Amino acid sequence: MFESGAGGDFSTFVGAATGAIYRLDLGKVHYQKLPEASLLADAQKKEGSLSRMPEEVRCKGCGTVFSASTIPVDGEEVIEAYEL
Repeated sequence: MFESGAGGDFSTFVGAATGAIYRLDLGKVHYQKLPEASLLADAQKKEGSLSRMPEEVRCKGCGTVFSASTIPVDGEEVIEAYEL
């Protein structure tokens, strides 16, 4: 997932339709005063709905929504993501 740090501050979302990962640049939200909803509009239209990670982790098996405040990292994996 994406985390705040030297590379920037981001919020991470997962699309319901495709499972694609989207990251929202919080600098655009906070410093450029752009509404989060407008930055996510295209992704939300494409996906139907977006889940905010790690606040809304949905179990693929039972559909239960879990929440996490921190996620331990035991390694890194390169993934394709879209920056909004």
